[in-house]
Amino acid sequence: RSSPGSAAASAARLDALPERFVVTENVVAKELEDIEWPRDLDDSRAIEAIEERISRYTAFSEKINAQLSARVMANYNEFVQGMQQVQAMETEVTLIGVLIKNGRRKLHERDLGIVQGSMMVSRKYKKAQRLKRLLELLSEFQEVAHAHARLGECLGSELYCEAIDQHSALRDALAADEFRKFPGLAGLKDGLGQHLVLVQQKLSDGLRVAAVSADFDAERYEEILKAYSMMSHDQALSVGKELLRHVTECIVAVSKQCVLMYAVDVTQGSPADGLQKAQLRDLCRSMHPSHFSDCMTTLYEHLCNFLYRHQFLCRWHEFRAQGVASEDDRERSRFREVLREVQSELVASKRNVWEYISQQVSHILISLEFQYPGLSEESFLQILHLTQMLIDEGDAFMADYPLASRSGSSTSATTDRRRQWSAPIKNTLKSKAHDYFQSLHAHAWVAFKADCIEKEDNWQRLPVARSYQLIRKERLQCGIIKKDAGGKGDAAPKVRTAESNPFKNYKPDLAAFAVEECGEQGGALEGRGRDDAADDVDEHALLQHWIDDNDSLAPEQIGSSMLSNSNRSPVVSKATVELARLLERYFRMMGAVPQLALDVFQSAMQLVEFYMHCVLFLFVQDRHSRAFMEDLEAAQQAPNAEARLPQRHEALLLQLLCPELRRAITRSRESMASSSFGGDAQGAFNGLAMLQVTPFPKLNSPSTLCGLSERCTAVESVFALIAALRDVRPLLTERLPKDKQEAVDCLSSQEVLAAQLRTLVLRSAASDVLEVPQMGRVSMDHFSNTMQALRWDVRDFSTSPGAPYFEQLRAQIEELSRRIPSAGGGSIPFATQRLVWRWMEVRIMHECAEVVAKCGRKKTPEALEQLAKDFQSIRMSVQQNFRSNAGDDSEEEPPLLPEEHPLALTARWEYLDGFMKAHALPADKILEWCKGASEYPLRLHRALIEYVQGNPKTQRQIVMDFEAFLAGRIAQAASELSSGASRAGGP
Repeated sequence: RSSPGSAAASAARLDALPERFVVTENVVAKELEDIEWPRDLDDSRAIEAIEERISRYTAFSEKINAQLSARVMANYNEFVQGMQQVQAMETEVTLIGVLIKNGRRKLHERDLGIVQGSMMVSRKYKKAQRLKRLLELLSEFQEVAHAHARLGECLGSELYCEAIDQHSALRDALAADEFRKFPGLAGLKDGLGQHLVLVQQKLSDGLRVAAVSADFDAERYEEILKAYSMMSHDQALSVGKELLRHVTECIVAVSKQCVLMYAVDVTQGSPADGLQKAQLRDLCRSMHPSHFSDCMTTLYEHLCNFLYRHQFLCRWHEFRAQGVASEDDRERSRFREVLREVQSELVASKRNVWEYISQQVSHILISLEFQYPGLSEESFLQILHLTQMLIDEGDAFMADYPLASRSGSSTSATTDRRRQWSAPIKNTLKSKAHDYFQSLHAHAWVAFKADCIEKEDNWQRLPVARSYQLIRKERLQCGIIKKDAGGKGDAAPKVRTAESNPFKNYKPDLAAFAVEECGEQGGALEGRGRDDAADDVDEHALLQHWIDDNDSLAPEQIGSSMLSNSNRSPVVSKATVELARLLERYFRMMGAVPQLALDVFQSAMQLVEFYMHCVLFLFVQDRHSRAFMEDLEAAQQAPNAEARLPQRHEALLLQLLCPELRRAITRSRESMASSSFGGDAQGAFNGLAMLQVTPFPKLNSPSTLCGLSERCTAVESVFALIAALRDVRPLLTERLPKDKQEAVDCLSSQEVLAAQLRTLVLRSAASDVLEVPQMGRVSMDHFSNTMQALRWDVRDFSTSPGAPYFEQLRAQIEELSRRIPSAGGGSIPFATQRLVWRWMEVRIMHECAEVVAKCGRKKTPEALEQLAKDFQSIRMSVQQNFRSNAGDDSEEEPPLLPEEHPLALTARWEYLDGFMKAHALPADKILEWCKGASEYPLRLHRALIEYVQGNPKTQRQIVMDFEAFLAGRIAQAASELSSGASRAGGP
């Protein structure tokens, strides 16, 4: 037994032992379980740990043995027993040691096997992990390859939204870190930019199709917009700008293709590469003018289709945005935003589209050669009409374009601002129309002079109906019909489509654009004659006979009644008809090109003045026309001015007779002298050549009364032309700009010019009929010379010495009174005949004054009385013959010249009476009388001074004083004529 102290010590020692030795029955199994496997037995630290544990356990064992020995010694019996137990324990321990050694050996063996197995397992595990990661990587590679292939398929199938998704997925996949170390994927990653460019190109091509193609696929276009909405801001391009770019590129391409199509002869096959590469201007210049209208029709059709498609896209975006706005899908918010942005860009780009079309059309119009007659007038009017239609379409296209608001701006001001969008085309059209009209004007002017003025048969009176009109209003309507395509105000324009394109299958109205050329008027006149003849055969039988040019009407059937009926119609010549047709073309041009209305009207008036110029120089003797146009101011500075004073005075009297006509002719000659015509075969003519007019060949022909019928027809046809212009004056006023409508007031002055032209021509005709020696028994010059040689120095005049000659003159007058009504087949109107007769009376009166002057100082007062009686008898004879032919003795004739005319006295018998009475004036009053009667020629004044003043020295002084006075009067009058201060009127 142990004491309590020993028991306590034993308990303390037991507490020091690990718990496993006192709790666990199988210590070894527990120890083996605590061992960490696999264990690397080659590791020295592991071995040391094992040995340390063994030594510790051995120490425990020794302590236990010592305690046991002490107990044994204390209790021998118990010790013996204990020894026995110890032996048993030793045996058991030995066995345990053997077992431990065997276990350690086996443990070592097992440990080696476990280590090798664990290493193999570890290697297999790592390999499996690597294989797993490789499979995952290959799977990701497959996904990338699948996304790349799917991207290509989507692009090929035009699935742009899915293509954008695939591109984004491919980009995100390639952006991962694990793909950075693979060089093979680096190229695929670098190709993402090319894929994006390809996607953008495909989208841009789709926009091009939507912008300009004939068919619009709404689903495809919406797919493109959705694709743009899925792209980031740095990737997506501006859809509106892309659409605008495609439209502008197509405008250029289509313009060149249209021009190229008509610039090359289609019979020669496809155009050469050289022409395809040529500049647009060169292609336009190589095009034949006959193709201009067809080319512009085709071009304008395509351009209008561009406008319609652009307008349709604006409307589509507007309606589509309204439909999408009601959806609350967040994914479509970006799509709604894109729709609004594109709509705003499309509306804003309308101005760019129309301006680019305007520039392209202007460039083509400028490059085309608008020259007459290469480009016919019908084709030119068609081009004007087509271009105006395009302008109307453009104005309708720009009608809803938002304008910057201005305070106080009215609706008309807004409309004017909208019309400015078409200013480039309008300005170009105005410029080309001006060039074309100038070439037309030059060609028509030259052709009119060559074909109408210089041919004798063009001045015969045409037998036309009483209702005939030189200028007919229905022929003044141009083929261009203006319309307000864009509506009024700010109302939204109607959406047009390619099917409603006005240029599609365009066929011009040939009747609307028909232009009668100068050589084709006979047919037009003939047609009207046949229509009128069907209504009134008797009145127009002569007209039908003239038109048919056959023997259907026997000469004996053409009686006075038929001629009388024909005389009731207007007096027109072929030249006047041709000029009227030419003026109709000009007035149609005023309606076709309102911007040039004033220039065209002025050119028409220039032709009228030129016509008067030609009539003047054709039917007035050359010496008279030279005197009429003489520059008296320049002649005053000439060295022989004093010697030519009589000629200058007579020229002044002639100019004072028709001052307005002279100013107009002078102005016209100056204008024509500074003009030249070129551009075609007529280029040899210039302004100076146009002024050269050969006098009418019949002016000295006695058989035709010096061309009397042609002269009368010419001047009366001028009046008919001016009357026709007066009838269409309201229409001309309407076609002129509002601020230039006073230009038509020149028609009133044209009437004055026509009256003065008639005065000058008929006065010249009357003088020629009486002055040509072969005309009758005695000419005026021969009559005065013969009368001068008679005995007028006697005082007894029981019979007049000049009675036989006055009898011859009366007989000649009687013969002329019979021949004049029949001149030109009775074509001279009665009123014109009376004017001719009265001017013949004036010419006879002037010759009577010449007779008095030529008799000089030898005539006695009784001779003057006898001459006055003879003159009175011839006056009564002349008036009696004239009035008997007029058929109405009671009718009072208006004066040839109005009372306010400075030469009114020269057209009355008071002219002769006053001159004869002056012979009775005292010598000191003669100079005063001469100064107050400057309308008499200088030779009459000299003869009068010589008769009244007997002193030669005083006579010379009076003549010198009067000539000085007359020279000053001529200078003053010449200055007034040149400056236009004198406004003497005609009859």
